[in-house]
Amino acid sequence: MTTLNTHSATSNRHKKSNRSGRTEIQRLQLGVYQVMIEKRISSVFTFDVAETVEAWRAGLQVLKRLVLDVTRIAPLMLFIMAFSKIWESLEEVVLLGLETRLLRIIEIGLSSADGMMARALIMTVITRVLFAMCSSLIHHWSRDTESRAKSRVLHYYDDFLLIARLRMDIPAIQDNRSDDHLNSLVPWTTFTVLLELSTKLLAVASQLGFMFHIVQSGHGVIFATLCIMKPLIGALSRKNMWSMRMQKILLSSSLTDHLREGRVVEATNTDFLRMRSLRTLESEEFRSDILSGDLVQYIIKEFRNARKNLGETETESPEMQYYNKHSSTASLIASFVGDFPLIYYVAVALIKPSSMNLSTIASLQQSAILLRWLFWDIFYHADTLRQYISRLQHLYDLEKATPTIKDGDISYPPEKHSDKGMSLELNHVSFSYPGSKEDTKALSNVSFRIEPGELVVIVGANGSGKSTFVKLLTRLYDVDDGTVLIDGEDIRRFKLPDIRKAIATLTQEHLLFPLSIAENIGLGCPDAMTDMDLVNKAAQMGGAKEIMNKLGNGVKTILDPFSIQYGSRVEENEQTELSEALKQLKKKVEVSGGERQRLVASRTFMRFNSESIRFVAVDEPSSALDPEGELQLFDNLREAKAGKTMVFVTHRFGHLTKYADKILCMKEGEVAEHGSHAELLAKKGEYFKMYNIQAKAFETVPLS
Repeated sequence: MTTLNTHSATSNRHKKSNRSGRTEIQRLQLGVYQVMIEKRISSVFTFDVAETVEAWRAGLQVLKRLVLDVTRIAPLMLFIMAFSKIWESLEEVVLLGLETRLLRIIEIGLSSADGMMARALIMTVITRVLFAMCSSLIHHWSRDTESRAKSRVLHYYDDFLLIARLRMDIPAIQDNRSDDHLNSLVPWTTFTVLLELSTKLLAVASQLGFMFHIVQSGHGVIFATLCIMKPLIGALSRKNMWSMRMQKILLSSSLTDHLREGRVVEATNTDFLRMRSLRTLESEEFRSDILSGDLVQYIIKEFRNARKNLGETETESPEMQYYNKHSSTASLIASFVGDFPLIYYVAVALIKPSSMNLSTIASLQQSAILLRWLFWDIFYHADTLRQYISRLQHLYDLEKATPTIKDGDISYPPEKHSDKGMSLELNHVSFSYPGSKEDTKALSNVSFRIEPGELVVIVGANGSGKSTFVKLLTRLYDVDDGTVLIDGEDIRRFKLPDIRKAIATLTQEHLLFPLSIAENIGLGCPDAMTDMDLVNKAAQMGGAKEIMNKLGNGVKTILDPFSIQYGSRVEENEQTELSEALKQLKKKVEVSGGERQRLVASRTFMRFNSESIRFVAVDEPSSALDPEGELQLFDNLREAKAGKTMVFVTHRFGHLTKYADKILCMKEGEVAEHGSHAELLAKKGEYFKMYNIQAKAFETVPLS
């Protein structure tokens, strides 16, 4: 670990929370990562009781909700789990007590003229065997119960996460806060760790009680203290950037800072980043390009070069690297202190032999080992629990995350509206996508109006802002400046579900769902998706009827299904029953890009079956269609135009612009020109220039 530099700064975050003291930013290079860690510079005089209480309260509230949720899901199963864990925590002490009794009986028997106490010895052995058998049955019973309880909890939180994520809008998803690390295992793991920690604490209490019982002369307290010194020193010497460190609890009053120690991590090693980038090329989405371009050997060579350059630089997570740094002095002290219990009872045996016996010494030695392991387990589970509390809080926060796109308060359509379709208007609209530079605008001070029932075509070069219109008119994003009006009213005033029920979109970004073809089309209008006549009609209009007919399972065919299929040490070319079974596994159905677009178009036509559709936005839907398929799609869309306003976004000019009531020609985020096809050609401006460039591409070149 190399410290690059340190400096002090006043944290805005601390200002907001009224925290006293300064912050120190420490830059570390940990393997391939550069890490900036924020530390509080404070003293006991800046101790904030309210912050400390709030930090503990927040953590306990998360755990309280978790316990209530999990208990409600599977109460009886969790009671059995808890009982088993408590039994397990007491098991070692009971067995150790029985072993101590056996040793004591044998010791007395060897030193007594009466010989062995046979009856007591046999009864103790029988008791131990019966206890061990009972424990085995309880553990078996608990394992089965725990498996079923886990399934229930995972299903509950799968449902929780599905709902929370589906409710998030696009700007929220594009937020920097990633929730990729969250899944249904997080609450289950948190609960099991909490249960383990609780029972380990009970085990420590029972183990200490056993020590005090067998050493009744007062040595029990001293001996127990000496036993826990090694794990305690080891825990104090370990560095952990995940959460608070034990030594900081003892030495610093600012508990809140170490519950959530601020840090920024960035992988800066170019060879490591290149290896990661090259590894992504092994995924299925790049397979066609890799094979058709004969890039396999190049990728392998470059990956090996990057790996060679990286050498032995650590790539483990910076948190783990930080955690694994030890103080050599502390480690030396811990090793020395670890022998204190042995030294202590040897000293007692030498000074006062009558107070010790061999069975006691043996039991104390075994008890000391068990106690050390228990403390190591407690420190480990406590640290794991702190990490998972943070994840669990993030998971629960998804539920109360407020959408970036705020809902309106009035219904759509309004009382006064045209039967021809929706009117649309942009007044001095400017917009930049999240994460773009401040001076880079997708739209800049744009104003125009679309009358109800009009067919409008928006043209322009790539990046001119064409697609941004569709995203603003469908309220996937809100404008930065200006106003979008629908039927004369600010679009933000209408209720989102109402607006989206009135809009049908067909874009190049639409994907097929990993569902059946019937569902892929039918979900255009969920209320009518079981009506196969409507599904077939939509497929005909979208050009997907032939696709449905050629597939083996027809409309029941599932495209891009989720599956887990593999064979281990079985080759398809082997003449065995297993190889035949491997060959019979279902193969994924592949369709071309044009066929995918036809299916998506069919979903849009299915949506037209909803009587509420008043605006249709079509954004570059035919990039993979042949000219005949594109012409058929546009003709079918125009035929279904009654009662709808239609906006087509395209960079290809064909016959569509000749049918447009209005054409908007975009350039660098602004409307360069607008008018009909004939009017714009007569102006001989930007539209005229673009139209001629595309027209020349279709001119007949004479054969030489």
